Amino acid sequence: MIAAIASAVFSGPWFVTPKFKSSVVFFPSSTNSISKALLEESSSEKQDILAYGEEEQAEQMLQILNSDEIRETIIKKYNLIQHYKIQADDPYPQSRLYEEFKSNITFSRTEFLSVRIEVLDTDPQMAADIANDISSLLDSMKTKIQHERAQEALNIIETSYNSKLSDLKQKEDSLQQLRTMGIIDYGSQAEILSEAYTSAASVFENESAMLTVLDKYHEQNDSIIVNTKARIKGAEAKMKGLQTQINKITQFGGASISLNSQIGYDRAEISKLKDKYEKLKLDANQSLTHQFIVNKAVKSERKSYPVRWLIILATSAGAFFIALLTIMSIQRYQEIKN
Repeated sequence: MIAAIASAVFSGPWFVTPKFKSSVVFFPSSTNSISKALLEESSSEKQDILAYGEEEQAEQMLQILNSDEIRETIIKKYNLIQHYKIQADDPYPQSRLYEEFKSNITFSRTEFLSVRIEVLDTDPQMAADIANDISSLLDSMKTKIQHERAQEALNIIETSYNSKLSDLKQKEDSLQQLRTMGIIDYGSQAEILSEAYTSAASVFENESAMLTVLDKYHEQNDSIIVNTKARIKGAEAKMKGLQTQINKITQFGGASISLNSQIGYDRAEISKLKDKYEKLKLDANQSLTHQFIVNKAVKSERKSYPVRWLIILATSAGAFFIALLTIMSIQRYQEIKN
């Protein structure tokens, strides 16, 4: 009875400051990339923006919740070193502060794969505010991490994209220079020039053979001979002109084909890079919430600590068993003495 009365008195608010508990419960989202979830038709179920995260996402959230950045932000915002009444001349003020933080603010995973943030504090409103702020900080911190990562990838893609554009411009300039030289379509031009050269060569040979025959029967000033010679010279001049063009195409045609092929490949690569750039730009500049809030923290009306009935029960039971053992020991001692 003495133990029960004493525990009831010493567990009261005069000796133990009561604490109030507030908690936030949420499910992590399964989506990390906005572009994959919204823009890709073949995105998996895990990229569904409405899908709840699984064990892996819950563990990631717990890891972020236990980060130094969230802890230091909460400590600074609520001035917890003063709130927990830690003196500046304490031998280890920082260690005591972290121990108080760890004992009053806990993070855990529930059996349903949701995450719970629990805060104990002497001020019920502060307990609710801290829990809600930690939930908001978690969301903003994960967004910050993803944005930083996406920005790094965006810079890499942008550098590669600009480099490819520069290379493409040089190749297009080189191809344009070849076009000014008359090399437009190697395949078609080679075929046309070959046919034209063959036709001109055929005319030259036929007219030359005819001139040999005509020389035997006509004077040199005969119009037939003059016209035949004119056609031979025309065919010869045409052959020379065609040969010059054929030589030019033969010399630079390979370069034209190679440049056309490379330009086509570069344009395809640039198109892919541009697509990646636009997606990464979306990931780097836009954000979605990373949690589905089930319960927000509210101001608690009843204290959660200490649990007085449990303290009284445990103390009374302990005192009863100690008294019982003492009585049994005394009785046994009397029996042995007698």
